[in-house]
Amino acid sequence: MKTHAYNIDYLDDAMSGLGAMLDYAVNSCGEDLELFWARFLASGISKSIYNANPRHIAGMSGAELAHLVAKLTGKELPKSEAFIDMGSAEYWTGWSMAYISWYLDMDHIALNVNGLGIMALYRRYSTLHEADLSKTVQFAMNCIHAGKQRHNPLKRARQNAGMTQKQLAMLSGNTLRSIRGYEQNQRSLRSASADSVQSLSKVLGCRLEILLA
Repeated sequence: MKTHAYNIDYLDDAMSGLGAMLDYAVNSCGEDLELFWARFLASGISKSIYNANPRHIAGMSGAELAHLVAKLTGKELPKSEAFIDMGSAEYWTGWSMAYISWYLDMDHIALNVNGLGIMALYRRYSTLHEADLSKTVQFAMNCIHAGKQRHNPLKRARQNAGMTQKQLAMLSGNTLRSIRGYEQNQRSLRSASADSVQSLSKVLGCRLEILLA
């Protein structure tokens, strides 16, 4: 059974809160969307919302959230009238990010690290804002999948060592098919035998934790 980040009763509040926060910060206060989202991630409020803290998920307006993010990250916003445009690209982006986080059970920091940056979603406003939310979730999952492929730790370690997949397979005693499967995320290195992982680590000259990250 699929689990979500928190009880669905909080979802509408989380979505409208993040949507209004971004619309207010960018369109009323002149903040850069990408930089303000980075401040949001650094503020700790993202984790708080993911953990369903009632103060942040439902107890504050979008404008109040924006000012709190600014205060916690060292540069306060100018006082501005809290007019929220629910049809703006910024509102939709925050609103959608909240849904994606809830649906995939990933906090916003994890989404960002795994390949779903705020600007990637923002740029899809024109094609996705009138579509069913399932299309937005699929886009997010595609970004995450692509991100994992780009940042595969075994592939990165092998390339840093200047080896081909075939060379790594021969030197480590793993099959070429296994190496390809690990690098393409078709097989999990965490499910490999301890001897296989240790051999890869030794050949590549890196710690086990790096390969299993």
